[in-house]
Amino acid sequence: MDITLKDITKDNWLDMIDLEISKEQENFVALPSEAIAASKFYEHFINKGIYLGKTPVGFIQYYPNLEENKPKEIFIDQLIIDIHHQGKGYGTEATRLVISEIKALKAFSSISICYVEGHDLMRPFFERFGFNVVEQDEFDETIMILHYE
Repeated sequence: MDITLKDITKDNWLDMIDLEISKEQENFVALPSEAIAASKFYEHFINKGIYLGKTPVGFIQYYPNLEENKPKEIFIDQLIIDIHHQGKGYGTEATRLVISEIKALKAFSSISICYVEGHDLMRPFFERFGFNVVEQDEFDETIMILHYE
């Protein structure tokens, strides 16, 4: 499987804007256009396109969890696979790649994610990578964490 992660730049950001998700999924994640726009206000946000060869198939965003005063933790904020490419293992491969990329950043020792209640298929998805539920926050989001050294 030829899945790669590419930095979002002025040359490929439109690839991300064209990604589609179902109307139901819009209740659980931000559109890539919204996530990319928000990231321009925070220098520490990292945006990656998920590509199958040269074809854009998804988007992922992560950043150091500074807002929660957890400087040794990376928070994966968005993971989107285009509706036409879902169910093919691309999200699994992209998650594996981003976890490896984050672990290579020596200043961190954990990765957190969250999913919104109702989008419960994400819990077993992330459990496959070793994430464990730690809490449910005030926004009906379930927080999961992966500790590593």
